[in-house]
Amino acid sequence: MRAWTRILAASALWRIVCVCTLLVCTHLQTAFDTSAELVRLTLPQGAWDSAWDTWAVPFVRWDTVYFVALAHPERGYVYENTLAFQPGIVFVLRRLGSIPALWGDTRWSATCAVVGGAFLANVATIVAPVLLYMLTRAQTHSRALAERAALLAVFAPASATALTAPTPEPFYSVLVLSGLCVLQRPCPLPRWCAALFFCLATCFRANGILLGAFLVWHAIHRPWIEQRQRTCITVCADVVSAAAGMIFISIPFFLHQRWAYERLCPGRPWCDMEPIPLVYSFVQAHYWDVGFFRYWTLAQVPNFVLAFPVLTLGAYGCWLATPCARRVVEQTLIPWRGSGLASDPAKRVSTTIRSRPALRCELVYVYHTAVVLCILLFASHVQIALRMATPGGMPMVWWAAAMLCERGGPAWTKGVVLYLLCYSGVACVLYAGFYPPA
Repeated sequence: MRAWTRILAASALWRIVCVCTLLVCTHLQTAFDTSAELVRLTLPQGAWDSAWDTWAVPFVRWDTVYFVALAHPERGYVYENTLAFQPGIVFVLRRLGSIPALWGDTRWSATCAVVGGAFLANVATIVAPVLLYMLTRAQTHSRALAERAALLAVFAPASATALTAPTPEPFYSVLVLSGLCVLQRPCPLPRWCAALFFCLATCFRANGILLGAFLVWHAIHRPWIEQRQRTCITVCADVVSAAAGMIFISIPFFLHQRWAYERLCPGRPWCDMEPIPLVYSFVQAHYWDVGFFRYWTLAQVPNFVLAFPVLTLGAYGCWLATPCARRVVEQTLIPWRGSGLASDPAKRVSTTIRSRPALRCELVYVYHTAVVLCILLFASHVQIALRMATPGGMPMVWWAAAMLCERGGPAWTKGVVLYLLCYSGVACVLYAGFYPPA
């Protein structure tokens, strides 16, 4: 059996386990929070049917409550605090809720929206580890490491919660991985295909804007590092291409901000913000208490403890993949000097510190992971790290986990797998009862 077949089979089987566990646990306990029931009050009676309580309610937890309300054609972004959510998942649920119209029904169905959204989310979650395997092989040229990382990613901390329900994370993960896999080719056309995938990813999560770094690396740094022959015109064209790609990726975010500005301004405090009036930053700070060091309170210590394994693995991956300081400077600031690195990542290992185990990947993955980790640790709800640690959210977390298992032997492998299984199982039971962590 091929590696990708084993990964796909494991991913599909784990999806079945997660969905069944969530359905059973939801009906065996009384929810701590009644928001899944109260969401009925926000939508017309025609949006409900007899199947809602049985099949849809188990997937309507935490942020999904907002997504279902936003998806109804008669509702949308009624409340300002919901503008923190990108419209991608809302669009998907709205379209799925309109499926009964194919049979002449004029009503929008919340049940169709939730069940259909959960189905697509689980399909995306099944595919993501296979894409991670392809990306890891392209970066490391190690089939064993790639398979190990992909199999571990199947049991991501959010695999039984956010990756099972209709949330942005499954779609964001598979779109990011699709773009990164496309970027493994050196020619300009894949760059635009990747930009399209990254643009769609930004429709689901605002941090998709950070993916522009991969376009810059692909267009500007990689050709110099690989010592390709380029003319001045080619270099300028690549710079323009990278800039255009970054703008293209950012379009969904700024269109959403423009849409809010046109409907809510003037009259709101953020309408006169300088230099750009962004409702996103205002809503995150005002309604969701997001800001630099704002989450660093004694009451949030349990959330930092929960996020510690993911943050540690991400930092460990960055350490493993960071070459010596001279090579970092050359590849980042003066790549045109030619660092003598071949396109084969297996040959790049010679640039690492000899005493350090090497994770063979391009430096752009280190930079992207480091920025995401800093945002999560210093300026966000730190427990979101558990939802971001998807195959596509932070691939380096899974590369680091695979390296840890490889170097630590059976003991470390059992420890990592046991943690993932235990956390996913406990989180599923808590999620079904509307208990934190979300």
